[in-house]
Amino acid sequence: MNKSKILIIAAHPDDEIIGCGGTILKLKKKNKIKIIFSCKTFDNRLVKKHKKFNERKEIAEKVSKFLKIDKPTFLNFNGLSIKRKDITNMAKSLHEEIIKYRPHTIFTHCIDDNHHDHRATAEATLIATRPSKINRFLKKIYSYEIASASEKLIKKNRAFNPNYFVDISKTYKQKIKILNKFYKDELKPYPNFLSIKSIENQIKYRGNSVNLLAAEAFETVRSIQ
Repeated sequence: MNKSKILIIAAHPDDEIIGCGGTILKLKKKNKIKIIFSCKTFDNRLVKKHKKFNERKEIAEKVSKFLKIDKPTFLNFNGLSIKRKDITNMAKSLHEEIIKYRPHTIFTHCIDDNHHDHRATAEATLIATRPSKINRFLKKIYSYEIASASEKLIKKNRAFNPNYFVDISKTYKQKIKILNKFYKDELKPYPNFLSIKSIENQIKYRGNSVNLLAAEAFETVRSIQ
């Protein structure tokens, strides 16, 4: 029996693990999974650490190899300076990748995330996946949250409001290990939202909210039965 295909669309390397790493670990045995990264980003955090995009790209490839999932694709749009035309072009690139890969499910950023690259990626994904006869294979789209970027969303009085939860009680410790092993330079000291302890606290909070030990939470964008 063919495995279902799941596509993770993330702005930057580390977003895929922070947003849905536990879910990837849980689903990868029974599903075929691929990650697309939309942006290359040069910000002060990376410049201070002398970390170039190519290094982050290599790390992201190592993460996918470690997870034993498909090799990732990089679209290489310039992060933090994405304009309207770039979103249109990104949507075209994503549409081509989606038609080629034919995923049953897509996970991507929240459209109201407070990071510009995350919002642009989410918007491009929604444009690329507008319902049509050529993408009837796509049944589900979910938005994930990113620590430090989804606690307070860009729209006034709008909070991330999950209605789909994945039990990662058996995989969250491995998610934390992957963050420590591969993406430690992107993390911050506690009590910053991007610290390991805060990420683990969020996992447990989301789990406890639905009577689980640990969970990743998502907003449902589309669900077709």
